[in-house]
Amino acid sequence: MTMPISKESYKDLKEYWDYQRKVQYNKEVVHNMADQFENRVYNDFGPISLDEMKDLLWTRVKAEDYEEPRKGWIPEDEKLRFEWEGPACMPKLQIKGPKGRPVVLRAKKGWDEVFDDDKLDSN
Repeated sequence: MTMPISKESYKDLKEYWDYQRKVQYNKEVVHNMADQFENRVYNDFGPISLDEMKDLLWTRVKAEDYEEPRKGWIPEDEKLRFEWEGPACMPKLQIKGPKGRPVVLRAKKGWDEVFDDDKLDSN
């Protein structure tokens, strides 16, 4: 059985554990994206193995491109969970709506004027 990260270990090695969890988060994001391609990607010999695609995509991600884990994320790998965390959780991406009041565009001319062929010929 793997042991989760204890409070004492996290205090002593905070930067190490934060980085390990950041790597794991980004790996899970890439693997979740790859899961979307299952039975959709082919080469000359037929469908590409999902595990091969996950490995290929993950090897292309650079460390400087890593994103910070989203709030509420809990890693799938139990040894990277804190002892106070529950089961694995990948929160949905929350996209906030537009701010401010809605914009309404209005045409200066009505549709009947814009598409009136007689008026176009007179110009």
